[in-house]
Amino acid sequence: MRACAVFDEVLREELARVTLVWVQEVAGLLGRVQPTAPPAALAAAAERLTALLEGLSMRWLSGTLRIGHARALMGDAIDAEIETLGR
Repeated sequence: MRACAVFDEVLREELARVTLVWVQEVAGLLGRVQPTAPPAALAAAAERLTALLEGLSMRWLSGTLRIGHARALMGDAIDAEIETLGR
């Protein structure tokens, strides 16, 4: 869908809106784990995690990454973001 959005402005706008909602939802979850983290830090962490998940998903779907390895990488990234937010 992202590749198609490069050529379709309407799709691009809708995708941007949906992505923003997703990032906000993840930031909210991170905020529940690290309630003292600043909102900007939560948003940045959420953006990194959602972007990573999209990249890992593409590699998994294209057969270049095993699902177990993708899960481990995502878990490590979540742990790192939560640790960073806790500082």
